Amino acid sequence: MKNRNNLVASVLGTSMILILASIGVHTVSGHERRLYTIGDQDYLFVVGSMNEPALVDDKSGVEVFAWRPDPTDPMNSQANGTKSIEGLTLKTDISAGGKNMTLDLEPAFSDPGHYEAVFYPTVPTTYSYTIYGDINGTAFRDTFTCRPAGESEPVQDNSTVTISDGVTRIGQSGGFGCIESRADVSFTEQYVSNYELQQMINNQGGTSNSTTSTSMP
Repeated sequence: MKNRNNLVASVLGTSMILILASIGVHTVSGHERRLYTIGDQDYLFVVGSMNEPALVDDKSGVEVFAWRPDPTDPMNSQANGTKSIEGLTLKTDISAGGKNMTLDLEPAFSDPGHYEAVFYPTVPTTYSYTIYGDINGTAFRDTFTCRPAGESEPVQDNSTVTISDGVTRIGQSGGFGCIESRADVSFTEQYVSNYELQQMINNQGGTSNSTTSTSMP
């Protein structure tokens, strides 16, 4: 009987997850929320890395959830009056380690209001995602930067900040973690990233060439 009850609970739990996914209910903890007035309308953007906690060499990316907020609870993406926003054309500039890459933010499959741009992070460092595009006839551009491990989550900020012409931030809360090394969670052997392996190969090649040059008459 106990095993049967456990089985029923497991099935019900799985069914609930599928139902929540199908109706677009998202748990996006570990992401940063910003509330904007763009033109004459309010927008709630929730931004972070895909598959958090994101680890080096794993599939990750930038993801943006866009909602028309509930006026009675505008920072809450799960409030009754919140509506997902489809049809946005957005791009993201990813900055890390002094390098930059631009990707299109594509609509996620069967998930209205969810946009993503996949990439594979190669080093554990600070990543910044600049989101931009034309929204409501207004040029939008703002940057979201990851929060290093151990840094406390900022408190909600409801101050009014002018981002650009026609764009005002009226709320901000939360944050998302930076890309982490897999070395701390590797088992059984110490993990060596693809980048570290390439550096080892390059260094070994340089040592070999130097030795060969020295030994030549």
